[in-house]
Amino acid sequence: MNYSVKWLPEAEITYAMVIGYLEENWTAKEINSFLNRTDEVISFISRNPKQYLYSKKKEVYRAVVTKQISLYYRIKLKEIELLVFWDSRQNPAKLKV
Repeated sequence: MNYSVKWLPEAEITYAMVIGYLEENWTAKEINSFLNRTDEVISFISRNPKQYLYSKKKEVYRAVVTKQISLYYRIKLKEIELLVFWDSRQNPAKLKV
């Protein structure tokens, strides 16, 4: 069973920020690789959302998209809410999920 996926505003903003960074610093090949990997991870999440690391304290899941970027999400009934794309090189204290 596939869950529907809902992008919350913060996820859209942080996703665009990652792509913007890639456009400034990397090639089209790396950008396409990130886009494809993100689509793949979201597809995995929609099919089996509990397969990724769960934080009981924050009640969210974390899927690693690349070694630098993680996607945080929450399960709501039959829907997945994408919360934020997080660059692991940032200060973890700034992560608000």
